[in-house]
Amino acid sequence: MPSHRRRFLAVPVAALAALTVAQAVTPVAAVAAPTADVTTTLAARTTSVPAVDDISGSGTAVVWSQKTAADTLPHGWLAVSGGTPKDLGPLADTGETVNVDAVSVQDGVVAVATSVHPNGALADHVTLRHLDSGDEDVLRVAYDSSGAAGDERYRGQAGNGILVQQSYDDASGYRVRLLLRTPGGADRTLLSDDEQYEVLASDAHGALVLRRTAPGWDHKIVYVDFATGASVTVAEPTTDELPQGLEFTPSRVGVIDGATLTEWQRSGPGDGPSTVTLPFSGARWISDDTLAWYQWSSADGAAELFAMSRDGSTPAKDLGGTFTGLAVGDDGRMRASLYRPDVDAAIQTLTDGRVSTAAGDATTIPAGPARLDALALSGGALYTADDSSRRKGVLLRSSLSAGPAGASAGTPSRVLAYSGGLVHQTLAAAGGRVLVEQGSAYEPAHFQVYEDGRLVGTPLNYVNGSTVTVVDFDGERVLMSDRTTTTDGTLLLYTFANGRTQRVPSGSALNGGAVYSSVRNGITSSWSIRRTDLTTGTATTVATVDCLPGSLQVRGSRILLTTCGAASTTGLLLKAGSSTGTTVDASVRTPILGTDVLYTFTKSSDGGAVTLNAQSLGGTATTAQPLFALPQKADSAAAERWAVDRDAPWAAWLDDAGVTHVTWAGVPTAASATAPAGFSPNGDGSADTWTPAWTYNRPVSWTLTVKSGATQVRSLTGTASGGKVAPVWNGTTQTGGAAPEGAYTWTLTARDTVTGRAAADINGKMTLRRVAPAASVTAPALASSAGTSAAVPVTWSAKTAGVTSYDIGWRVATRTSGGVWKLGSLQTWRTGTTATSAVFGKAGSPVKPVAGLTYRFYVRAHDDAGQTGSWSTAATSGIPVDDRATALHYTGAWKSVAASSAWSGTERTSAAKGAYVSFSADGTQLRIVATRKSDGGRFAVVVDGKTVGTVNTYAAKTAYRQVVFTRTLGTTITTHKVQLRILSGSAPGRSTVTLDAVMVTR
Repeated sequence: MPSHRRRFLAVPVAALAALTVAQAVTPVAAVAAPTADVTTTLAARTTSVPAVDDISGSGTAVVWSQKTAADTLPHGWLAVSGGTPKDLGPLADTGETVNVDAVSVQDGVVAVATSVHPNGALADHVTLRHLDSGDEDVLRVAYDSSGAAGDERYRGQAGNGILVQQSYDDASGYRVRLLLRTPGGADRTLLSDDEQYEVLASDAHGALVLRRTAPGWDHKIVYVDFATGASVTVAEPTTDELPQGLEFTPSRVGVIDGATLTEWQRSGPGDGPSTVTLPFSGARWISDDTLAWYQWSSADGAAELFAMSRDGSTPAKDLGGTFTGLAVGDDGRMRASLYRPDVDAAIQTLTDGRVSTAAGDATTIPAGPARLDALALSGGALYTADDSSRRKGVLLRSSLSAGPAGASAGTPSRVLAYSGGLVHQTLAAAGGRVLVEQGSAYEPAHFQVYEDGRLVGTPLNYVNGSTVTVVDFDGERVLMSDRTTTTDGTLLLYTFANGRTQRVPSGSALNGGAVYSSVRNGITSSWSIRRTDLTTGTATTVATVDCLPGSLQVRGSRILLTTCGAASTTGLLLKAGSSTGTTVDASVRTPILGTDVLYTFTKSSDGGAVTLNAQSLGGTATTAQPLFALPQKADSAAAERWAVDRDAPWAAWLDDAGVTHVTWAGVPTAASATAPAGFSPNGDGSADTWTPAWTYNRPVSWTLTVKSGATQVRSLTGTASGGKVAPVWNGTTQTGGAAPEGAYTWTLTARDTVTGRAAADINGKMTLRRVAPAASVTAPALASSAGTSAAVPVTWSAKTAGVTSYDIGWRVATRTSGGVWKLGSLQTWRTGTTATSAVFGKAGSPVKPVAGLTYRFYVRAHDDAGQTGSWSTAATSGIPVDDRATALHYTGAWKSVAASSAWSGTERTSAAKGAYVSFSADGTQLRIVATRKSDGGRFAVVVDGKTVGTVNTYAAKTAYRQVVFTRTLGTTITTHKVQLRILSGSAPGRSTVTLDAVMVTR
């Protein structure tokens, strides 16, 4: 018993492309990827339940139509009392303007309409199978598609017979008649003198028929009684649109209008109709005990099936789940297919407005390969949309990886359960998000973005999604072509975050938060490729070309013009900032630009198979590698069954068995690299070899070439099954000699050992040194020699070639609590510095220098071979004790004088013969700092009571902070008593001694 379908709801939906990259192509059979490819597979999903149609029930038997696999004709199925379903074989095509059930059951007889033609033509014979005896009758249908006299169409079952529309000619012209054909009997004419028939419902005793009657070809719904041949008009619609609902039960026929049922007794249709008031206004299906209808549910956002008992004894109830294919059988019972999340789909029987739980009233719909509606790839993730054993499908995600062991795909996980619509038409992925169309042929189209199963942003709604084609999607925005864009040369740019729409030129592309468009430069023959930042609105020209650009594709800095010229079949690949590029063949299909990979197409010599090729844009190989032959489109809205990843080098395709093949389209990629700047093969056990390392994601063969200038010095080769390249160079030439010191260049070339694809060459510089780096450091013996304050200028320099940086250290001797002077440990002042001087005591100094202490400075060097030298000998510098220090004791006439050029800004003067200053000297060397002047006098230096020297401070020109006396006190630190005693002047007017500071080195 067919379901009652309302034609005005059957809105056709045209196929949409998943992206610009999915365009029409001559269908070809898919072939396995070449053995050199890195490929993995995702097994066919075998838990899906295909949609069922043509549900028909009769007592304990129920039949239906469903597809057993993608891209095949539907099969008929039979189940008795909820038993195991039996496949009745492929059915004939029912693609006509009228509804024809290719499989049905009435009065214990199953009718299966088939065709001998392999292309699934309309039925040319109907097999009647008797369930009680197992006998079969085959009734021929003279279908020849001509429409001429004698041409027949199968219209439905009539118990142990069939209803056939037959064309004929009479005096008034072309006519058709409705025949009842039974095994072994003559055809009976039931209706004639019409244009077309559609059997809305039938059983072994009669049929409800929609006819177009002559002479005005008006529409009329009649009930025909087979036993008497009598007919009664049930309704006369003005078009072929059916009434709200129809009744066809074993005892009654009728029509529903609102809550009014007008019905005729089938035992006496000529007696006239009676009127029945139903407990619900709007029922579409009616059986002996149940009323059913679809009603919008705001909670679910979809049309849900509601039902109640016919007499109103049970209230209306949303039955839950997804119900389709409602039908009333010749036993007066209502049946429907039911799909519920995580429950096997089944043919259910409705009793008194509820889903029956009686044994045998439910038949599980057999599972088959999942119907994959779409493939999408983005960022190394594969998205597949399928029915996932439910009427409402799901979107699955698998992570992809290509390692030394080959390619692998993670276990698919659900990221979205979609509520309806044809996901294969619009599925696109980018930035971890997916774009799908939610809705169905009966509803407006809702283009929505999901991330981790959550709705992101504001959906884009269309009343008619069949006019929409997705051109580009970046995860944040979508470019679409619709009815408007085809007339005004624009594309719709929609931002999901804020629901903003704007128009951009046709052929534009999205990338990196910007839209790229081509703009003609005035009236010239040149065109600018313009980038407009979608956040700031700033527009910049990134390239100029001397041809009319086709559509653009952009990835990173690369731009692809799909064609270059008005009638061109050649594209142009260029980089931003450049107006020259390489040509790309676009004669077979539009090439596709990915990140570091270009996908192109070639056609077989016989013009059939189309092969997808991948050319690495980041490697050294320029040859495009074949990946696979494009498979045929799916028969469901002509969905493409292949896709490429524009953000990572992957491509995928689906075969006829439902297996998804994923192929790595890239080249070996260096995930990490360590290459020392140099080495020193001098046998000291440190950095004697140069040992770089590169880790690839694939097994590779490699060659390392070392050159000095243009001269090749050494070449090393090897393989790395695990992808880790670790060559070792010991500093010898190819002939075994010692390579000289100096700078070298190196180049590493790697090639995938499985696919033969070459990775990008890696090159760099390296230095060979055979002598350890050395440096020297200098500092003034006294800080006073360089300035007036406690700061020491320190300088250092390299003593060997190739020094790149320095470490600076210092030490100082201090007195312990026991009074012993002890030299402290080496401390760091500068590390890895490239400077060659600094001032100890200024900014960045680790300590503030202390008067009377001696500081020692050291340096060590690092060179371009990665060596570190030894610490140098020390440069010693003392911080003098100022003349005002308490450690100095003055006897006689002394005077303190301010002098900005003196140490610490003061001096102590005396011209009195016999005046002296005394102090203790604990150290190894004594230095006296004084000012030389034109009136400079003399003083004697007395150490431990013995005069060890006489100093004359006379100078024609004043000189400050002069070391006027130096005396070694010993090799060990001991205590000495020192006096500086004023002597008589060497000449009149030269008697003044100006003392500035003293220093005892420790």
